[in-house]
Amino acid sequence: MNKGYGVQLTAATHGAAESTTAPILVVAADEQDALLLAAEAAGPSATAEVLRELTEAEIAEHGLDLAQRGSMKSLAVLNL
Repeated sequence: MNKGYGVQLTAATHGAAESTTAPILVVAADEQDALLLAAEAAGPSATAEVLRELTEAEIAEHGLDLAQRGSMKSLAVLNL
């Protein structure tokens, strides 16, 4: 059965000196699967780190469907 994971994704932006980091939610079979799915979706210059497995309440709050392996949602990033 799939689970929900909080993943930090870091990707190089074309023309930018710094990389962009974004929090995303990933539905995957396990932590390794979540890493591979997130990095693959962001491209060859991306790296991913699983922060933790999501709780049932968080899965419901963000409307994740655990039957859809590979689905992802990006969380808001504030540029203050």
